[in-house]
Amino acid sequence: MATPWDHAAKGYLEEWVPRFVPYHLDLIRELALKPGQRVLVVSAGPGAEALAASRIVGETGLVRATDTSEEMVHICAEQARNAGLAVEAVVADAGDTTGGPWDAVVCAFGLWQIEPREPVMAAWQRALSPRGKVGIITWGPPEADDPFERLGSYLREVEPAAAARRPAILAERDAMAKMFEEAGLAMVRHSVVRHVMSFRSAEALVRALREACSWRRVWERIGDERMGLVATRFYDWVGGPDAPVTFQPPATLALAGLPGAEVELAHRPSVRVPASVAPGSGG
Repeated sequence: MATPWDHAAKGYLEEWVPRFVPYHLDLIRELALKPGQRVLVVSAGPGAEALAASRIVGETGLVRATDTSEEMVHICAEQARNAGLAVEAVVADAGDTTGGPWDAVVCAFGLWQIEPREPVMAAWQRALSPRGKVGIITWGPPEADDPFERLGSYLREVEPAAAARRPAILAERDAMAKMFEEAGLAMVRHSVVRHVMSFRSAEALVRALREACSWRRVWERIGDERMGLVATRFYDWVGGPDAPVTFQPPATLALAGLPGAEVELAHRPSVRVPASVAPGSGG
């Protein structure tokens, strides 16, 4: 059965992937992958992080990229072939850890779509190798003057019942640590990263949002007229539809491992994972 991402895949690849790639590369660098390692990439979408991981683990390693969207998986496999990389791209849920144990489980900007989250992350925990790591990156913490936040607030004002689902989770350090603990993991890295996003005009940004899955669904539901009201409020805020828009949206990068394990992170060859997690966690 087709998913909303199947319909959004082509526009997402053209409009958003180039802008998101620097964040994906941050995550892969922090994981300190090595040749020969095995990496599971969930909610992989077009596969930017899967390709980056494959370049590091090489022919002796394995990268398995999964997504529930057949079109996204097709694009990921095609991107890998064009780059001469061996990525096993398959349609599967985020909790499918077939092929483990894994040296890393990676989820870039997909965690907000996973519900319920704890059993899926607990499955990742059970599928890790002894020194394996879970690496995620997610939008947030939210900032009031971020254009995405502004557009979301204007949508809630114009059409409260149709507000786009925010692609964010509680990204603060304590909230992220608790999320990992509930899955039987312990956090070893938490940081906020930013990269510049530029649009030649506010109108170009709004047009690009129509190719983002959550906004696309809202747009189709409420129509051009109502979305035009949202866009008008945004244009008033930035100085008109022709005003260029440049900003640095924050994303939270977090890594976790098995309690008490010794893991390697970027620039730190040996890090001891905290030994204690919430009692009874991890399934």
